[in-house]
Amino acid sequence: MQKNNSSKPSLCIVHTGHAVAQMLLGEGHECAGGAELQLAEIGRRLCQHGWSVTFALDGHGHTLASTTPEGIRLLSIDSVSAGLPVIRFLSHTLPENWRLIAKAGADVYMQMGVGWQNALVAWACRDSDRRFILWLGSITDPVCDDPRRSRLPTHERWLARYGLRHADVIVAQTHDQQRLLKQRHGRDSVLIRNIWPADNAGYTSPVGQPEVFWAATMRKLKRPHLFLDIAEALPSIRFVMAGVPAEGNPGLYDEVKTRAENMANVDFLGFVPFAEIDKYYARASAYLCTSTIEGFPNTFLQAWSHGRPVVSTFDPDELICEHKLGCHCHDFDELVQGVRIACENSSDYAQRVRAYLRQYHSPEVIMPQIERVLLGE
Repeated sequence: MQKNNSSKPSLCIVHTGHAVAQMLLGEGHECAGGAELQLAEIGRRLCQHGWSVTFALDGHGHTLASTTPEGIRLLSIDSVSAGLPVIRFLSHTLPENWRLIAKAGADVYMQMGVGWQNALVAWACRDSDRRFILWLGSITDPVCDDPRRSRLPTHERWLARYGLRHADVIVAQTHDQQRLLKQRHGRDSVLIRNIWPADNAGYTSPVGQPEVFWAATMRKLKRPHLFLDIAEALPSIRFVMAGVPAEGNPGLYDEVKTRAENMANVDFLGFVPFAEIDKYYARASAYLCTSTIEGFPNTFLQAWSHGRPVVSTFDPDELICEHKLGCHCHDFDELVQGVRIACENSSDYAQRVRAYLRQYHSPEVIMPQIERVLLGE
């Protein structure tokens, strides 16, 4: 383990959920999303660069105080499910999270994504003269207080807004997030794109029957049925689907699973651990995104790391179009045509998409940007 450099401030990353701890401890990743993957990668690399890093985790399921092989300190609190939600939130969740943040004792605190915890971290940092860095995780984050566009429950919106307005620094993933933040809250932000090890996978040409891969949590906004509609329109192409059920969309997972299993050209995988999912990107001809809302999808980066084009209904900052990384489609007919073209010409994208990844998302490019923000430069 590399020794910490005392000239660097200590960092605490505050996060809800158990996936980050599982990833850092090598216990397996039940349902790792974009934020978990990014935070785990950033935490490891900062520790390798001599930073003192602590993860404060609410929702791990049990009290945790341990250190990873890299030297990252993990702190967690017990989750409580009994009692009325409001009473539980006021009597347990808020005070326990406050104590967790204080126990971390860091110089700088960071969160990715908006939610009620943003306000708590902002209050704690102002009370102790620490810095708070808030990293946007979705295009809806800048409009967290807008009931028409926010995905947050009502009781979380104003807490998230407080944190958004009182963070010392806000980091955006895209120019689109920056524009929305400026328009709605009058706040500037720092642009740092998602990190991805560009050469973590060797390129292999797609072989056999053309294949399209889709991976997401089964939420309505991800539009899994649209993926199956496209599969129906292209029976000569194989479609492979990975995903897990989502809270708030009861029954959608089973509905999609039943439909997919009755389609001859669709393989429904269900949950696939992150450690095992890479092979499906490697063997696919293209990756398909049917979502209406995203931040900057890690799925795009993983597909590009294998030299695969992305066909998508969402294009952050129009990067897919600008850099010719696949196809940005606006309706069903465009999606069908885009998938067909991407599969027929998959190998033509390989050099271009991997070069883009190295230039804009590699650790050598992103880590110096992150360290400058943490140092307040």
